[in-house]
Amino acid sequence: MAAPVEDSLPTSDEEPGPPSAGGPFLSLRDRDFRLFWYGTVSVGFSQWGQQIGLNWLVFVLTGSAVQLGAVSFVGGVLALVLTPYAGFLADKYSRRELMVWSTAAGTVQCVMIAVLVLLDMAEVWHAYAFAVAAAITQAVNQPARLAYVNDISTGDTFTNAMALNSIAQNASRIVGPPLAGFIAAWSIGACFVFVAATRGLSLIYTMLLSRRTQAPNNSTENPVQQIVSGFRYLFSDIDLTLLLLLNALTALLVWPYVQFMPVFAEDVFGGNAQTYGWLVSMIAVGSIVGLFGLAWFPNVRYRGWIMLGSFIVYDALLIGFTQAPVLGVALATLATAGVFFGLASTLSHTFFQAMLRPDMRGRGLAALQVAVGLAPLGALPMGFLIDAIGIRNGVAIHFVLALTSMVIVTALGRSLRKL
Repeated sequence: MAAPVEDSLPTSDEEPGPPSAGGPFLSLRDRDFRLFWYGTVSVGFSQWGQQIGLNWLVFVLTGSAVQLGAVSFVGGVLALVLTPYAGFLADKYSRRELMVWSTAAGTVQCVMIAVLVLLDMAEVWHAYAFAVAAAITQAVNQPARLAYVNDISTGDTFTNAMALNSIAQNASRIVGPPLAGFIAAWSIGACFVFVAATRGLSLIYTMLLSRRTQAPNNSTENPVQQIVSGFRYLFSDIDLTLLLLLNALTALLVWPYVQFMPVFAEDVFGGNAQTYGWLVSMIAVGSIVGLFGLAWFPNVRYRGWIMLGSFIVYDALLIGFTQAPVLGVALATLATAGVFFGLASTLSHTFFQAMLRPDMRGRGLAALQVAVGLAPLGALPMGFLIDAIGIRNGVAIHFVLALTSMVIVTALGRSLRKL
């Protein structure tokens, strides 16, 4: 069974605690967390810049929603296969070293695609190749990076650190997409230079991290057996299983819409790459608001209800976004949805980490990455649906399915409501 969440977080039955004594930036007092936070912002700029650049490159070359979905699908499937093994690596070896080497490999990959685009040699198959390369480096990096948050936190700072880490991710998502969209509108090649530079900056910050101790993995099982043991452990606990399900449903049914934002930007709202960047960043704008509140009041009551209710409201607002009559309404709806997404996502990840047994942390977080990595599997059917019935209704159908699923999980998940 998973460790009870009460060991790391207060229960909903307790009185809500006062604001964090160190304010919303408590965890930033730690040198390693500061470096880690800066690195998270930098790698976020790089990842979002690459996604904007690749999506816009594919859209310019093909004009096809199916191709946009297919590029995401190819890289995503590979990430799903590799991530469980990356979780084993995060439990077995130094997480810092895994982050350093995977970030270095990602930097090289970013430089290569920048050179191809600048020389006007990029073709559609290059987008597929670099989507695969990015999937490999990110699959190795993410479980180690997520587990490292726990390595540099204490019981008093963990929720604050998780919220601040999510703020870092969303800060890069706020500024990164519109900035990358603006650069891509001027020059797609320059966009990929920006991607390579920010990835290199993240590498520097990661190399400056100190070597922290982590729970030893002394198992004599081979890697495959340890991966299977990890999944068996997770599925033996109903709360861990339901948290995985919540994130998997959101990834599969909701997140693929980001891949089709170029279609919303150009065909629905008559914009360009810059419009695309603003649309993508609006969820993050709202998320920052919710996450600052969570960072300052980490012990708020009824966190389980807040998490589940936020997932429901998030999906409902996204349905409204698909039917927005003008760009301004669409941006406001996405920003509002972001408030609830930030709360839902961060609380679910915080609960999940707090419940994990220390020696299973890497494999558990790899499973969580597999769950959130299901988005490419939803991108391909969403692309076909868009081609068949249009962008607004095609995406809305996915969101309605997600909303229905969340209501069912909330009704059945009594243990989650009590977290």
